[in-house]
Amino acid sequence: PVIYYPQISLAQTKLSAVFIYNILPAGQNAIIAIASYSGYNQEDSIIMNQSSIDRGMFRSTFYRSYKEEIKQQGGGLKENIEKPDPEYCVGVKLGNYDSLDDDGLVEPGLKVNGGDVIVGKTVELLNHVGKNNKKDMSSFVRQNENGIVDDVMITTNDQGAKMIKTKIRSMRIPEIGDKFSA
Repeated sequence: PVIYYPQISLAQTKLSAVFIYNILPAGQNAIIAIASYSGYNQEDSIIMNQSSIDRGMFRSTFYRSYKEEIKQQGGGLKENIEKPDPEYCVGVKLGNYDSLDDDGLVEPGLKVNGGDVIVGKTVELLNHVGKNNKKDMSSFVRQNENGIVDDVMITTNDQGAKMIKTKIRSMRIPEIGDKFSA
């Protein structure tokens, strides 16, 4: 995650000077009070002011990358990047294909939700007679995630195969149950 409002630490150690952490903003300074809650020891929990959370404290951006390689299948079958057409494809999965362009890729800046297709991929079926001669092998966003497509990159890997990387960003606001470290 990338924090929105990084600050230089108020407390310095000898080791932070060695690793140059004393000049890099790497967290946020918070005013804390150690107190018991309702007469019992509070153990390891934190109570935060809701208005400081609403104003952006501890807010961050989380990036998730999806990688899809275009491989040569056994028997000379070739994978293609395209928007799968249900009329000609077998095994079209349940999902939202509306976010794909005609080239089979999602456009940067588009909002995607869990179950949306981000890379449309088909593979040609061998010795298949009829109009359904392709199989859907598309990539989806994870079910419980949503965000905005930050970047789509087309490149090749070490073996020379085509590779597509899609980076999705989402804003994270602290909520009950989140973990913090000091």
